[in-house]
Amino acid sequence: MQVSRATLINYEKGHTAINTDVLNRLEKVFPDFINFNKHDSKPKIINENYIDFKVLYGIFIRGSKTILLATILSTFFGYCTSFLFTKYYNSEISLYAAKNDSMGSLSQIQSFALNFGIKNLENDQSFNIPDLVESRLIASSLLKNKWNSIDGRNIKLKDLWRIKEEKSMVKDTYDSLRVVEIAMKKLKNHISVNEDPRTGLIRIKTTFSDPIISAEIANFIGSQVQNYIQKENSAQSTKEKVFISERLLIVKEELESAELELKTFKERNRGYEDSPELFMVFSRYFRDVEAKKEVFLTLQQQLELARIEEVRQSPILHILDFAVPATRYSSPNRVLFLVLFALIGFFASYIIKIIKY
Repeated sequence: MQVSRATLINYEKGHTAINTDVLNRLEKVFPDFINFNKHDSKPKIINENYIDFKVLYGIFIRGSKTILLATILSTFFGYCTSFLFTKYYNSEISLYAAKNDSMGSLSQIQSFALNFGIKNLENDQSFNIPDLVESRLIASSLLKNKWNSIDGRNIKLKDLWRIKEEKSMVKDTYDSLRVVEIAMKKLKNHISVNEDPRTGLIRIKTTFSDPIISAEIANFIGSQVQNYIQKENSAQSTKEKVFISERLLIVKEELESAELELKTFKERNRGYEDSPELFMVFSRYFRDVEAKKEVFLTLQQQLELARIEEVRQSPILHILDFAVPATRYSSPNRVLFLVLFALIGFFASYIIKIIKY
């Protein structure tokens, strides 16, 4: 090129400008010299803070075969992965609360109750159904019971989940309480309750790896909740009726005794009206009888009201639809696996192409 080393160094450091003759000679010696900086002329994906979608589209077109192959392989891998997960089956039971006017057939009795000073006989007790379903009381019953499985076995939930008892560090026994705690925590993940605030419809959904067990547990929970509410709802009125009945017997005996004393006094003292002292004694006996009579009548009225209240304690929670064994599993959702892994394969391969560009 007929250029000294010192001049070449000045060219490289930018101290000396290259003239046209030297550039021509450089092009003859290196015909591809113009392509050395070709990468600087490639269109940029982000240009002046704006994304050039034409460039992205071009990258996609040039690498479409690779991207398509990666998407297919990822989709196939996702489909195979879905078989590694346990199949679960959903069962659902629906319940609804009885209306407050369910005592329409007892309207005459309610009118009778109004005469005794009771304005309404509405049930003031309320229950939070989700709390009842997730209570330890029902959970303990679920863990103690044995359930029929699809393969004909009769097993407990801890056996279904293969929860093994651990050896105790203190004594040579198995820690069954630890197993119960683990099973109860696991049980919460398999039961859900949803209450519609607008309609009051309650749905209890169970999810287990066995469709028959799932349906049996859903129906069992529904009946347990219904029985518990019915029992608690009628316990107070029953207790009140028993107390009033016992008290009524005592007051009746006292009233009969006071009436007998009054009768005996009148038989023995027929002219008591003319004697101030005897009339005072008569007034005391009479007043005692009237007082006990008022107590007796009041207790009779209260007993009738307690009986009415006990009769009207019909179930406030009714089962609308019982749970049935599911014919198809609810999870894993293989369509979801296919879509998810297809998207992962597509975007992963596309991003790699962009990075390479």
